Amino acid sequence: MNPRIVTLVIGIASTIFGIGGLISPAFVMERVVGFAVDPAFSENFVRGEVRAVYGGMFTVVGIATLLAAMDVYAHRARILLIGFLWLGLCGGRLIGAVVEGSPGLFGWFSAAFELVVGGLLVASATPAHPTTVAGQT
Repeated sequence: MNPRIVTLVIGIASTIFGIGGLISPAFVMERVVGFAVDPAFSENFVRGEVRAVYGGMFTVVGIATLLAAMDVYAHRARILLIGFLWLGLCGGRLIGAVVEGSPGLFGWFSAAFELVVGGLLVASATPAHPTTVAGQT
């Protein structure tokens, strides 16, 4: 596993997810997370929230991941933090499964995806020092 490639791919995917949330919050609400607009709130407010979290935050997390991929060893703390954020998403989803019951196939897939992405980033955050040569101490 090449930590730089793993981090780069996850950064690209996160940025794409984020840009999708910025450009089309209605699509994210209807097709990805299953949100509906509560009549007690304006539609613009709800879409703004989706743009903020699923758009803005994921775009910034993706860009931070991409920047960290340029030098994985120097930015391992950033990569570790982002990995823990993904694991936090998975943990929150699993708590929901315990409290509310099974989230269904898409919810379990999402939890598995978040677990894998977070785990890969945590593993990528602990590479050998770049001056270490395999087989030498």
